[in-house]
Amino acid sequence: MNTKSIVRIGLTIAIVAAWAVAPVPADASCKTGGIPSARAELMVHASVLVHEPAQTASESDDPSIVGLWHVLFVSGGQPFDEGYDVWHSDGTEILNDTAPPQPANGAGTICLGVYKKTGPRTYQLKHPFWMFDATATLVGTGVILEQVTVDLSGNSYSGAFEFSTYDLKGNLTFAASGDLKAERITVD
Repeated sequence: MNTKSIVRIGLTIAIVAAWAVAPVPADASCKTGGIPSARAELMVHASVLVHEPAQTASESDDPSIVGLWHVLFVSGGQPFDEGYDVWHSDGTEILNDTAPPQPANGAGTICLGVYKKTGPRTYQLKHPFWMFDATATLVGTGVILEQVTVDLSGNSYSGAFEFSTYDLKGNLTFAASGDLKAERITVD
């Protein structure tokens, strides 16, 4: 549920509450089918607030990024990372990549992210993670930023990424960027 939906629901509850406690004029029994006109107007406003705005044809026809993907990251012409990426309908994402389990490489293999739609078929992802040394001591953080576009078929996406790591004081310790491509994984 997005912020606009939450605000609309809150406004709807406030309007219905105001309607419930509003005094009923003595002569209002026949107006708008027995509902006082002020209350009828409040109910109309409430029903408008509850409904989400209609999507344009191009937005509703967009293929969704929601699902399971096989993703390959390439930097400087060389494979940088690879994994299985799940994009959820609630705006969260989980990446299970090919990095060895902790603490061998300093980063985990399961990381969480958050994304938003930025235009037709395009998405922006922020994917923070922790960094550990060989003794499993926390040594820093990192972030993967992505800008991706789903193709018209909805079966692949491509885009660009930035990968950065930081020590515990926030100093940049490593940075890389490149391109990524992903193919949708389906049950058939």
